[in-house]
Amino acid sequence: MLRYYFHIVDGRFVRDEEGQEFPGLEEARAEAIAAARSIMREALWVGRLPLHECIQIADGNGTVLMTVPFRAAVTIEE
Repeated sequence: MLRYYFHIVDGRFVRDEEGQEFPGLEEARAEAIAAARSIMREALWVGRLPLHECIQIADGNGTVLMTVPFRAAVTIEE
């Protein structure tokens, strides 16, 4: 298992110091999307819709492996 760090970028940079272990980057991406949905849900309660924010997934060296925009966490069903 690899440790991934989920930094939140929302006009400021909030560094994840703990990280979480996942088998691979796709599982880490799924976690980032779930986290973005949770953050957006809370933001909606106070009248914000943070679609321009993102979560950076980094490895233990601090290298950003993937950026997940909050927009990627929104699904529209017809």
